[in-house]
Amino acid sequence: MVENKDSVIRLQILCVFLIPLTPHLTITNNLQFDDIPVALFLLLFAINLYNNKIKIFKIREFLPLLMFIFYITFQNYLLNGKLIFSENLRFIFYLGLMITIISIENLNFLKNFYLYLTIFLSIFSISFYFFEIELGIDSYDYWSIGFNKNDWLFTPGRMNGFQAGGPNAFGGLIACLTIYSVSSLENIKKYLIIFIGILGCFFTYSRASILVLLLSLLFVLIFNKDFIGLFVFAISLSITLNFGLIDRFTSENETEGIRDRIEMQDASISDILNKSISENLIGYGQGNFGIVRDELRSIDNFSDDVRPTGPHNSFLFLILNYGFIGLLLFLNIFIKPLKIFFSKFSNNLLDSKYLFLGCFVALSFTGDFIQNHSISVLFFLLLFESLRREENAK
Repeated sequence: MVENKDSVIRLQILCVFLIPLTPHLTITNNLQFDDIPVALFLLLFAINLYNNKIKIFKIREFLPLLMFIFYITFQNYLLNGKLIFSENLRFIFYLGLMITIISIENLNFLKNFYLYLTIFLSIFSISFYFFEIELGIDSYDYWSIGFNKNDWLFTPGRMNGFQAGGPNAFGGLIACLTIYSVSSLENIKKYLIIFIGILGCFFTYSRASILVLLLSLLFVLIFNKDFIGLFVFAISLSITLNFGLIDRFTSENETEGIRDRIEMQDASISDILNKSISENLIGYGQGNFGIVRDELRSIDNFSDDVRPTGPHNSFLFLILNYGFIGLLLFLNIFIKPLKIFFSKFSNNLLDSKYLFLGCFVALSFTGDFIQNHSISVLFFLLLFESLRREENAK
């Protein structure tokens, strides 16, 4: 019976790993395909609560997250007239995830989940790139799942996964998973992960993801004096040179994408500087603004011919969306994990959880990664896992 109950716990956590693998496809007007793993997680959460496999600890453990949920709910009601909206539902889901993770005594099985996801996504990226396979466009109607053709002279296309956010989000996901798996493995498997992780990330042609992955891997391999790993790293990098690595960073056409993001972030900073203190404290509210190049304005003021996005910087997005109050309440969620990290800095520096979290935060300065819940769910899972050891030790 105990083994069966443990299996239900693992099945509940497995639903989290299915979220980045579930495309955003419409089933009905009120139901998307990627809602299914979330609904399954909540159902299993209720079952595990009933079986006493999940325990509600003192509320102070969850207070920072609860405060943020309360604030964004109140702000959305104030600005949009609704108490229930997508973002507070997502963070309520994270609250359930946090309660689950802190309750579980042994999370060693998670390493295998991360490893299998790393292998699958990397091989998917490599194989679908060479065979130029695409699986159709999801409900966002922009990026295809799989191979996406482009007009670059140095490559026929770039890879996207199942998650929202396009190739940059897919590249970031592979980068963070690769550094996690490499740093958590002690056997020869890690050399396979280095090889397929670098190639899988590279074929997304996401510059930020490639840089973060390569620099993080170099840091880990040099620190550990892993000469075999460095050799595999060099071989993998030399292969990417044949597929346009240099061109992706240096060609004149490619600087357009960099300029585009700089314009978006400049527009965001300019907007913040030009608003009153009270406006900056509260923010625009969820779904009330959009950015196209150097234009930031109400989402309703853009024509249907353009595709407004966020500022491609998660922290600027938080300020614009929820104001400085929201940003501070969001950052408050990370105070205790940071204290734990610095309390054993030398041990935690190469810990797989913190390497993943660090890479994710770095990528969040170049994209709306924290707001992309199809990948940030893994970030929050590992964040809560960093709290779990201390709570279980009490």
